Amino acid sequence: MDIQTLAHDLGKSVSTLKRWKKQIEHLAEYEFEEKTIQIGRNQVQKVPDFDSEEVKCFQKMAQLIDSKGLEQTIFKVWGNAQLLTLEHIQGKHNHLAQAFIKYRLQTNKQIDFLKKENQSLKTGFNTLTQEFKAYQENNKKKKGLFK
Repeated sequence: MDIQTLAHDLGKSVSTLKRWKKQIEHLAEYEFEEKTIQIGRNQVQKVPDFDSEEVKCFQKMAQLIDSKGLEQTIFKVWGNAQLLTLEHIQGKHNHLAQAFIKYRLQTNKQIDFLKKENQSLKTGFNTLTQEFKAYQENNKKKKGLFK
C-alpha cells in the first residue's frame, strides 16, 4: 500500500504520515520497504511500500496518538530500540561473565596441574643431582691407570 492510500484510509495527511515514518525509523530503528517508481524519462523516486502488518500498526498509532503522544505511541506499537539494545547488551554481558568464570576455573585447574608437575620435576631433578654427585665421588676415588 502506498502512502497516499494509507493517508486517505486513516484520515491523516501525507506529511503527517511521513513525519510518523521518520520518527518510527529513528526511535524504533525500523526500516520500511521502499519501491522505486519512474516519475520521468530518466528519473525515479523511492516511495515506501507498506505491507498489511505495517498498515495495522499505523492504524493502532492513529487510535492511540491522541491519548499518549507520538513518542509513547511509537514505543508501544513499534517497540523501543534503546530498550532492545540494552537487553541485548545485558545478555551479552551475562554470557561474557559466564564465559570468564568458566575460563578462570579452567585456568586455575591448569595452574594447579602445572604446580604439581613442577614439584615432581624438582624432586626428579634433585634425585638426579644427588646421583650425579655420588657418581662423581665414585669416579674421584678411582684415579688409577685402569680405573
